[in-house]
Amino acid sequence: MPLVDYHEQFAAVYDALYAERDVLADTRYAAALLELDGHRKPDAHVLDFGCGSGSHVLALGRLGIAATGFDTSPAMIARAMAKPVPRPSADVRFVTGAFTDFCAALNGHCFDGAISLFQVFNCMDSPGEMLAHLRLIRDRLATGARFLIDLWNGAAVFTDDPRPDASSFRCPDDPSKEIVRITIPHLDRINQRCTLRYRILTLDGTRGREQDAFESVHQITFLTPVQYRHLFELAGLNIIDEFRRGHPGNPVTERDWYISYLLGGD
Repeated sequence: MPLVDYHEQFAAVYDALYAERDVLADTRYAAALLELDGHRKPDAHVLDFGCGSGSHVLALGRLGIAATGFDTSPAMIARAMAKPVPRPSADVRFVTGAFTDFCAALNGHCFDGAISLFQVFNCMDSPGEMLAHLRLIRDRLATGARFLIDLWNGAAVFTDDPRPDASSFRCPDDPSKEIVRITIPHLDRINQRCTLRYRILTLDGTRGREQDAFESVHQITFLTPVQYRHLFELAGLNIIDEFRRGHPGNPVTERDWYISYLLGGD
């Protein structure tokens, strides 16, 4: 079975793995937390850091909010750019490459809000890399702008070790195809890292035959809430709310695997 990374075949099945997620509802929720719902700021421009295949960027455009999606994966950005832009829509664009180069090319332009969903920061190699990117985003936030970020909760990882899992998904472009994802985790408690080895199988649902198979390995760096708080302080970001994902105002517990922070730069 061939081994590929996030920049290759995994991008081709990404939308199928998250097809059941209500992207428009997600985006309305994010816009409300960023205080950009209701077109209170008609010229608002939002950064989606780690935009993947661009669904939330396009949804922001559909809501009348201009958005720029950034992702380090050229394959993800290629899929994003191939998607039709809904009409009417505010301006949307997609960028890949080095984030430092992207920020330099902005020539001082600042965003009225930023989001980073799907635990993108946990895919970074170290807390130092997280801090460097948090500072870059902080420097590109306009006065009063907010930043919504989703993260793995290290306290929950230590409480409930990740286990092997198998899930199946229908391909939205071809309902006759079934995609099976087998996840095999390996937890490194000392370095607070989890290696997720994915085995992705594409099946012909009408015949039950395997059409394609590959593996993709993802390294996850996870921190505890107190460590995230320290990173945000070092980055010059203040915490407006810390909550279990999707439930603003609800305190984080050790049972909540996925947590969110609403941050401000002032």
